[in-house]
Amino acid sequence: MRSPVTPAVDEAFARRLAPGEALAADAERIARTCHEMAVRFHRGGKLIVFGNGGPATDAQHIVVEFVHPVIVGKRALPAISLTNDAATLTGIARADGFDEVFAAQLRLLAAPEDIALGLSADGRCANVRRGLVTARDLGLLTVGLLGGDGGDIARDAVADHVVIARSDDPCIVKEVHVTTYHILWELVHVFFEQPGLLDREAVR
Repeated sequence: MRSPVTPAVDEAFARRLAPGEALAADAERIARTCHEMAVRFHRGGKLIVFGNGGPATDAQHIVVEFVHPVIVGKRALPAISLTNDAATLTGIARADGFDEVFAAQLRLLAAPEDIALGLSADGRCANVRRGLVTARDLGLLTVGLLGGDGGDIARDAVADHVVIARSDDPCIVKEVHVTTYHILWELVHVFFEQPGLLDREAVR
């Protein structure tokens, strides 16, 4: 007898199929992103992550992945989340407006050899955009994990590398982003195992 929940399960899987296949199609883009991140870490850079709402918790999760590797023998890599300190966020928001909460922190904490990774569920978060623009102006490698169609962050090529979770459902976007940033962490370590690749600017 067919369970009454089966259609709902089938529909839930069906909604995730296209975004998952789109992520697989971005394999080369993701690999190039990981290579450039590995080069920055190799040069002493740190990862700085930020996002709003649900992606704010993803920013914290990403930092844990890089700072506290769960595989024995993997390097702990320097990373910070700009969403951890409520006093700093609200203080900047009160003084300069919410759009500046990440850019202001980047101007204080970032160095040119660093990596800025911004998350936005629809690619239209003004403060994530401002953070990525500021990071790029400071010389950082910039990465955007976006949802929907990538919004104005993708359209205006604000980041050096963009990976889009192609769904308008924020829950599906979050699932794809979780998969993506675990791949980023894993492939960065793959490049560390091939140190000759870290002395070149890009894989040809």
